[in-house]
Parts: sequence; C-alpha cells; structure tokens
Amino acid sequence: MCNWFGQNKDFLSGAASFFTVIGTIGALMLRPIFAAPALALLMVAGLAGQADAKKYTCKSDRGKSPYPVVATPDHDNDRYTPNQKEIVKRFGAYVSSFDGNDDDDGDGKSDLLAVPQWVSYELKGLQPNAAGEFKEPDISINRPNDWYKAPGLSFLWTNRAGVTKKRIDNSYDSIGCIWNRGHLAMADHTQRISWQASCNTYFFWNAVPQAADMNQGPWRHLEDYTAAAANKLKRLWIMAGPVFEQGKPVGFIGEKAKGEIPVAVPHALFKVIVRDIGGGKVDALAFLFPQPYVEGADGQPRPTATWVNCNKAKSQNHTYDHKPRLVTVAKVEALTGLTFFPGAVNREEARSRQPAKLWTVEKKYWDPRGCGGQRFVP
Repeated sequence: MCNWFGQNKDFLSGAASFFTVIGTIGALMLRPIFAAPALALLMVAGLAGQADAKKYTCKSDRGKSPYPVVATPDHDNDRYTPNQKEIVKRFGAYVSSFDGNDDDDGDGKSDLLAVPQWVSYELKGLQPNAAGEFKEPDISINRPNDWYKAPGLSFLWTNRAGVTKKRIDNSYDSIGCIWNRGHLAMADHTQRISWQASCNTYFFWNAVPQAADMNQGPWRHLEDYTAAAANKLKRLWIMAGPVFEQGKPVGFIGEKAKGEIPVAVPHALFKVIVRDIGGGKVDALAFLFPQPYVEGADGQPRPTATWVNCNKAKSQNHTYDHKPRLVTVAKVEALTGLTFFPGAVNREEARSRQPAKLWTVEKKYWDPRGCGGQRFVP
C-alpha cells in the first residue's frame, strides 16, 4: 500500500477536499461514490474545474500494455539524443536508452542498474483556449497501479542468482512512498499527443527511483516550467536521466530475501532542456537534482535531504527556485559520460555556457493548476 499511497498524494488531497465540500450530503451518499474508481477520478477532475473532462483508464492485457506504439511523425524525439546508447526502445512519445550489462562504476565488472541511461522527447506547445489560457488537455487518466511488463528487460531477472521476481514493481513494494517510480518523460506532457501515449509512460523504460518529495515537488515544478516554456517557444526537447557518481557507493532497492530485482538509486538526476535557435544552433538549460542517501538499518537506501511537496507549497509559502540547480551541460556530460546535441553547430559554446537564470516564461503561458499553483520562477 505504501507504493500506491506514496505516489498518489494529489488524489488523496483532492478527495479529502471533496468530502469537506459535500459533507452535508451525508455519509450514505459517499459510500457508492468512493466504491467506483472512475467516479473517484470524476471527483478530483471536478475540483480542478474539469467536470466535463474526458476520463480514461490505462488498461492492462495480462500485465502488458494494449496500446501500440503509434508513430508520431511530427515529433522528432531523437533529434538531440546523446551519442551514447545502450538498449534503445522507441515509444510514440519518447525514446529511451536502458542501461545494459556494462561496467558502470569502473571496477572492471559488469553491472545491472535496472534503470534507463536517458530518456528523450520533443514537447510541443499548446494553443491557448478562448480565454487565452494554456491549460493541459481536459482529460483524466486512471494510471495503472502495476506498471506494464517489458519483455525487452527480461535480462534483469533471467538466469540471475537470487532473483525470482519478474516485475520491477516488486522492488518498490513497501518503499515506494520513499522512492517513487519517478517518470523521466512526464505523463502529463505526453497527454498532449494522446491519452494512449500517456498510458505508455508507465514502463520502467521511463523511470528511476526518485525521492518522493523531490519527485512531487521541485522536479514536478520544473516539469510545469518546461510545459509553459514549450507553450511560449512552440517546441522544446527534454532529456533526463540518472547520475551515478564514480567512487561513491550505489544503493539498491529490492529485497534480496524476497528475490526482488535490485534497482539502483541514482545519486542525482539530470534534466537538459534544448531549444532550436536556428541555423543549426541550440540554446540549452541543464539541471542537477541531487538526492543524497545512506543505507538504513534494513539495508535499503534512505534520503538524507528534504524537499517541499507540491501539496505543501502553498501552506508553507514556498517558492521553487531552480537557479541553484542550473549547471553547464558540460558538467552533466562529465558526470554521465553522455554527449548532448552532438550535431549542433555551436555545441562547444552551448555546452560550456553557465546560465545565470532560466528562460523568461510569462505567467500567461502556465497552467494555473500546476505544482502549488506557482506559475513563475524567481
């Protein structure tokens, strides 16, 4: 249960507000509403001003996604992907390079980290509605609690001593409220293509263990920023992935005694945002999100830092400030061994530049229903 509740705080918060609003209706009327998940989604959608939103459920065909990878010819997800690729899988809304059986920590032995090396996607801007607002598509998606099976990742559990489970989900059991299944390609971003494309973000091709409040706090707010920036600039490319620092011990979730797949917890996450400025040139913003941790008494890693969850940002009067996380693309490359936008005419200048601030994105381009209602960056 920790896994579900830890990753659905928005749902729980919205449901609690709903019960407060309709408390006078009576407990007897609440029971049938809460019994139907689809109606529960309707409650939250209504609170967000989307009572007429279309509702979809990410279905499962015996654990597999029933949604084919539909080509999106107007999205060039590969345009600025790094040269370094391991096990590549292309979805309609993103492309992923998954870590393979290589030596990741430099000790001369093969490692299996069970996480993507990087994920890349193009994000197109929205058109404003009649009121001039840039709201995300009016759809509500009931995400799958168990993520979709990925036969292409079977090397993580096949013929591995001590590994008996065939689902990475199991590795997050009981610790999912501490380490979320953190999306690298945001589900809400891919809704701009289709709800089926959003459902297909629930593969472990697209996730790393991410500290819950970081995932649901500053990382989420930066995702909102990139959505707003795409609205203003018309299109952006986003690349994100894990950082494992050389010489630093790597912690793994997944209980050995239960035969679970060991999944490496990154020391940090990176995000590189690229815009085309013409003539084969690019401009880029790079971010590092450290998530330091130590091994707990149970042998599982535990975060040693704290972050402000979006649900608490207003009550704590918290302002998300991403300037301290801005780094050069060159630094991300040094930490990851990746080479970003290799074909750019001005690559050396773009990778070496240290931005002093984020690109200016006016309030009108932001969806007002985002993280903590904060539609700006300081």
